[in-house]
Amino acid sequence: MAAPARPAFEPLNDLERLLMAAASGGDEARAAFEAAVPDARLWVVPAAGETAPDVMRLRTVEFDGRAATAVFTARERALQSVGAEVEPVAYPGRPLLEAIRENPAVLNPGHGYGVRWSPEAMAVLIGRPNPAPRDRYPTLVASPASTPDGLVEALTRELTPEPAIKAAWLALARWNDGEEGFLLDLRGAPEEAAVPALMNRVLAGVTLDTRLDVVLGAPDQPPGAGLEIVAPRA
Repeated sequence: MAAPARPAFEPLNDLERLLMAAASGGDEARAAFEAAVPDARLWVVPAAGETAPDVMRLRTVEFDGRAATAVFTARERALQSVGAEVEPVAYPGRPLLEAIRENPAVLNPGHGYGVRWSPEAMAVLIGRPNPAPRDRYPTLVASPASTPDGLVEALTRELTPEPAIKAAWLALARWNDGEEGFLLDLRGAPEEAAVPALMNRVLAGVTLDTRLDVVLGAPDQPPGAGLEIVAPRA
């Protein structure tokens, strides 16, 4: 039985041309598409009812019974999929995937060419493997002598006005596999703190070439270690 025909899809940019080639090509074509994603511009749509930048949540679709972030290769794809009344937002691929990779994502839902990405697949795309849950907390933390350019400033700018973030610390960290990087230790209620959206805005203007793990604890947990980004507050 012949495979069903794909819906019409005329590529709008270089990434979409690579996507189409990957769909019908071999390993080289798929590798070329995957290599281009982190440096490409990707589009997402704020969730309905969320308009303030500091509380932005993103539209999702279902993926294997879980909510998956809807991502698009062009603004036009987002409008065609979600509706002309939305206002899609563009981000560089790498910081966007870095921010949303804790959950699945679907590229171009509702269109003829797309991809389903698990958290592990997104980690491979950006070259940052997702640690197992038992390995997400470092074995050693300390106050950093230096930090990536602009990171503290971006964290302060985005986290301080966010009422859902009750405290935040940035620490130098080392994990049990010997990898070193930074730990951002947040306090807040999971249902209120839109951490992926916040980190998306933080990382959009920061060049980060080291590991940065983000954890969210209850507001009544003991203070964290490292640089105090947001002082504990009610």
